Amino acid sequence: MKIPSLRLLDCSSIVLLAATAVCPAQFLAADTPAAEKVNWLTGDNANLGGVLFPDVHFNSAYGGSTVDQERLAVSHHDPQRDGWTVQGFEFGASLRAGDHLEGFGTFLLLYDGNEKVWEHEFEEWFGKIKNLPFGLELRGGQYLNRFGFQNNVHNHSWIFADQYLTSGLLLGEDGLTTLGGELTWTLPVSWTSLISVSVGVPREDDEHHHEEPAVGPEFEAEGALFDGTFVVANWTNNFDYNDFHQLRGGLSGAWGDNKWDLATQIYGAHFEYQWRQNGYEAGGRYFRWRTETMLRDFDAISGHLPGEKHSKEEEEHHEETPRRANVSEFGIYSVVSYGLDNGLEFSLRGDYVSGIGAAGLDERFRVSPGVTYYLNRNRTMFLRAQYNYDHGSNFGNASSVWAQVGINWGGPEVR
Repeated sequence: MKIPSLRLLDCSSIVLLAATAVCPAQFLAADTPAAEKVNWLTGDNANLGGVLFPDVHFNSAYGGSTVDQERLAVSHHDPQRDGWTVQGFEFGASLRAGDHLEGFGTFLLLYDGNEKVWEHEFEEWFGKIKNLPFGLELRGGQYLNRFGFQNNVHNHSWIFADQYLTSGLLLGEDGLTTLGGELTWTLPVSWTSLISVSVGVPREDDEHHHEEPAVGPEFEAEGALFDGTFVVANWTNNFDYNDFHQLRGGLSGAWGDNKWDLATQIYGAHFEYQWRQNGYEAGGRYFRWRTETMLRDFDAISGHLPGEKHSKEEEEHHEETPRRANVSEFGIYSVVSYGLDNGLEFSLRGDYVSGIGAAGLDERFRVSPGVTYYLNRNRTMFLRAQYNYDHGSNFGNASSVWAQVGINWGGPEVR
């Protein structure tokens, strides 16, 4: 006779480690993570008490550019200089306590090679209540917003050595991050369709990367960042045409007051097609095409931001009577990837951001071919080579070559 699942017994799945001492081993359900075999080499299914699942990640890049890399980087995780860049050590843990309660936290440690200092921060920490009535899920804490495809992906899961121009320049160096709460609704339809709405405030260290000319721009680009309460909404649909062909797509938006106490709004659309040779089974060749586009629109006031102090010489670069204007910028990226069953993945990325000259934001275009070799099927170690051709209205043409190494230990994260 089949032994019933632990979920139906008196032994709590929240304390599985202790439960094994008072319940027969066969009572541990096969679908419970603690009952699965631990792979200590990759960290898959490694756990503490059956409820806490740790993960560790490391990324580093080596290479150089024909233009000062600080002028090209759009993210804190991007290579910052010629030579070695430690892009980050990440120490995280996922909480899985039964059918309703989950959580996640991750601590980042990285080395700023230009300032010669180690930086650290808690990138995310949140709790989540899932499987609520009517297909609802509630998340609260500090989290990377669900906005398109790329925004809530950590550096260790990127398929390129640097951030996309669209994400880094329109959403900020650390992307859209909220300290607040989020409600997700799984729609009652035949395919997977989710709508998420987040309300909160941005974390204090979220900055926008931009290049300022020798004479300050009319509008300071940092003023476009959200300041105070802002709202983010995301709608994503997953449709499996059959076992081998999958489609994903949706719309995103973000609205709130900026640092001028005026309005900033961002709109996005995202689409992905994927083919897998083995369908839902592991292994085999695959092809993926992903595209994401965004439009950022904001009201601005010329001169320096409210509360900022500047020298007399700097003040002379700005007009005495502030001018108010509405400005916008457009961005798009498209990526195609083709993977082989031996661990090789070939990718090609195209990026474009229109920029805003009056705000010191450069018009940028970039093409990036790259190849990644995953050393095992769990993809816990990889080697990557990448070339960037950059063109900017301020710096002209630039070429960059990067070699990257990544190490990942641990299973899937709670998202």
